[in-house]
Amino acid sequence: MQKIHHDFDTLMEQELPKGSDSVQVSFNNLNVAAKRFQSDLNLYVTSDSGKPLNKAFISIDLASITAVSDQSGRVCIKALQAGSYYLDIISPGFIAKRILVSIVEPGSQEICAQLTSNIG
Repeated sequence: MQKIHHDFDTLMEQELPKGSDSVQVSFNNLNVAAKRFQSDLNLYVTSDSGKPLNKAFISIDLASITAVSDQSGRVCIKALQAGSYYLDIISPGFIAKRILVSIVEPGSQEICAQLTSNIG
């Protein structure tokens, strides 16, 4: 019989003494595996004419995260846990926008948000 050790990264089999009928599964790294299920959100904020919006304010209330876009209209929000989030995007001279974003896999996700001018 073999001892099976599973640590969410590798599956290893180790020999047990003859006559042993046990299988051992270790969940020591469960937290490590859960933390890996995060994603970076790369947001690009533009005007309705396609111009990047500098200093757009982004808020994710459920995650208590705020950020501000850079000169190229970009902002990266690191390590969001799996789930759905509303992003509120505000920039002076533009109509505020709310976007629903779902984090469904680890890695990185790209989103482009276009704000409409409120100046007639």
